[in-house]
Amino acid sequence: MGAEKYQKMVYERMQENFLKWMEWDAIKENELYAFLHMLKGTAGSVGLNGLSVIANEKLANLNETSELEWIKEQWTVYLSPLIEALSFYEANQLQKDIKEVAQALVRNDTKKEFILIIDNDMAFIAYLKNVLEEKGFSVIVAHNGKRGIELIYEVQPAIVFLDIALPDNDGFSILNNIKKIKKDRTFIAIMSSQPSKENRIRAYVLGAMDFVAKPVDEDILFAYVANRLAYRKELEYAIVIDELTQVYNRKHFEGQLKMLINQYEKIGEVFTVAIIDLDFFKKVNDTYGHLIGDEVLKGFATLVKELKREQDIACRYGGEEFVLLMPNTDIGEAYQLVEKIRQTMAQKVFTVNGTTFYVTFSSGVMAVNQQYKHSKKLLEAADQALYAAKTTGRNRTVQFDSSIVDVKKLKQLKVIVVDDVYIIRDMLKTHFEELAINDEMIAEVTSFGDGLTFLQSSWYDANYKYIILLDWMLPNMSGIDVLKEIRARYSSKEVIVSMLTGQTGEKYVLEAFQNGADDYIRKPFQIVDVSSRILRLAERIF
Repeated sequence: MGAEKYQKMVYERMQENFLKWMEWDAIKENELYAFLHMLKGTAGSVGLNGLSVIANEKLANLNETSELEWIKEQWTVYLSPLIEALSFYEANQLQKDIKEVAQALVRNDTKKEFILIIDNDMAFIAYLKNVLEEKGFSVIVAHNGKRGIELIYEVQPAIVFLDIALPDNDGFSILNNIKKIKKDRTFIAIMSSQPSKENRIRAYVLGAMDFVAKPVDEDILFAYVANRLAYRKELEYAIVIDELTQVYNRKHFEGQLKMLINQYEKIGEVFTVAIIDLDFFKKVNDTYGHLIGDEVLKGFATLVKELKREQDIACRYGGEEFVLLMPNTDIGEAYQLVEKIRQTMAQKVFTVNGTTFYVTFSSGVMAVNQQYKHSKKLLEAADQALYAAKTTGRNRTVQFDSSIVDVKKLKQLKVIVVDDVYIIRDMLKTHFEELAINDEMIAEVTSFGDGLTFLQSSWYDANYKYIILLDWMLPNMSGIDVLKEIRARYSSKEVIVSMLTGQTGEKYVLEAFQNGADDYIRKPFQIVDVSSRILRLAERIF
């Protein structure tokens, strides 16, 4: 605690100088030199090595005896790394129990459903995003229709607010396309400053659930969002059939699994569960499009329904992952049935525009027993067997046994911080290294002081997903230019980029989104907010 006391005194001294100088028309170079010289020695002595390094770099260009006057615009730019470090410290270091707060936020927020705003007005997007996130909602944005449709597939938002006037397409055409390709329980609301009778009628005819007129009343908006999310939750509880594949959904599966476990405990009736994952399904979507991907999912589900026995329960677990519950079935019988389905699927021909292709699957099979009779443990065992099937070549079925008991499927995430201010890099890196995420996701954290060094490093590994916190203002190469280089090689499905910026104004927001940013965070920010935000973004790419 002794070091922290003196560190606080250093930051307070910095703040006093900056506030005093802001009231003056200019300061002399020798005053600037004296301040940096003091900071270099004091900061280094109390453990603020980053500040000491910055002060030393800045001293190299100054004359100790010069009385040259520096106007406000000059010295604020010259000392911008220190000013930014002070702002960052004030926003983060003075909070109490930051780790506990962060972990609570992560636990509470990562499962929230997303609200998607598709609008070309950057000022309105920024406003709406702000007011909704202040109320605890998770918001993502798209500035054109094409990006909006991509996010609907990637994120599966609960609510979509869609403007009529979009730069690349008419909003009504986008609405028509969305309703054709996504027949789920997403609430789509037209939000427009053109609330004419004709527009309202057309919106409802094309499938919009609501029409919200601009300007928006915040209180009504909050009530509307809460109402629709609650109604969506009720629908999910009421409906047990997956709409796309027409097999049972995950909720029904969980209920049936619980029932079978109860039967096993009461009368000893054995059952087996298989987790099935379509191999390289992402490539199907990327190569042939999501409509064809949907046809593959439906084709597989139909095949399972044809080959399974009457008592077996087929469910879509999520995305391209399915489960098959086989009552009164031991692991040997279950293996034979799953293998029959797998071999039939491997021969099934899919055709698009005269081109044929095949889709295989990998599966893990596990039977209930005294050691594995709780749902979580049973599913973990089946999932470990599935992981073994994938890592040993795919297109195969693996039965769980003790030889793979230590195999654990983990979502591997890398967080990369690219910022020229050492304090920010160091505090973010330290925070994320100390933050325990969850049992299913591990995160590695690296940082870079400039964009060129980052791009020239061997940072990308296909086995990981990435979230990059990218500063806008960087030496040698701007953050926007770094963003362009990233997007020339990688999509948001592999690499999510969040811009860190102290810039204000909608033109900066627009430029960031136009060049492929997924999110933006204004400086100074609080680490607890950033960590919660990153975990929500991570849910998108896994």
